[in-house]
Amino acid sequence: MQHPTKAFRARYRANVHPRYNPWLHAGFVLIYGITCITLAWSSTTQITALQWLTVPLTLVFFNLCIYLVHRHLGHHKHALARLFYARHTGDHHSFFTPGHMTYDSPRDWRVILFPAWLIVLHSLAITLPAWWLLQQISPNVAGLFAGCMILGYLLYEVFHACEHLPAEHPVARLPWLRQMHRLHALHHRRELMQGRNFNIVLPLMDYLFGTLHWEPGTHDNQESS
Repeated sequence: MQHPTKAFRARYRANVHPRYNPWLHAGFVLIYGITCITLAWSSTTQITALQWLTVPLTLVFFNLCIYLVHRHLGHHKHALARLFYARHTGDHHSFFTPGHMTYDSPRDWRVILFPAWLIVLHSLAITLPAWWLLQQISPNVAGLFAGCMILGYLLYEVFHACEHLPAEHPVARLPWLRQMHRLHALHHRRELMQGRNFNIVLPLMDYLFGTLHWEPGTHDNQESS
């Protein structure tokens, strides 16, 4: 009998449009994101030491936002986020399960990356209004904040993709990524996914909210495909 994960992967891949281009998907997100960051940061001038605090504070704020979205919308059904729940818990967590945590080809990025249009929505519906409001207070703070909101999005996408690389991959073995790779593998366990390890880039909110769960990996139980 075929393994349930392999059967799901076969069905999922069969439904991916034949013209789907993973490089175009990832490339658009990266180029659009970098362009937004460049535009936002190019609007700043003579930034003071106090204003530079906007960078870490915004990244922590984004870390909190993505934690809350992942925890409460990605793993619990809500009327306003049914599609996200179906895509995340239904597709992503069925495609990647313990023992099957890596993707086989770039076409599998479709089940890892957010839809390409989401970064546009994030920039126009969330970041741009916030930038406009902060402009009334400080153009420098506004520019730094807007750029970091997009940077946080890109970091999430890149880290998440790296966390589905094989554990022995050179990138996945980098110190910071190695720890996040292990935490994300634990998150994909059925008994842990609704309550543990929601952070993707930095487990700060998991630590603060008591949802951090760690188990050392061994050669025998590496979460690989």
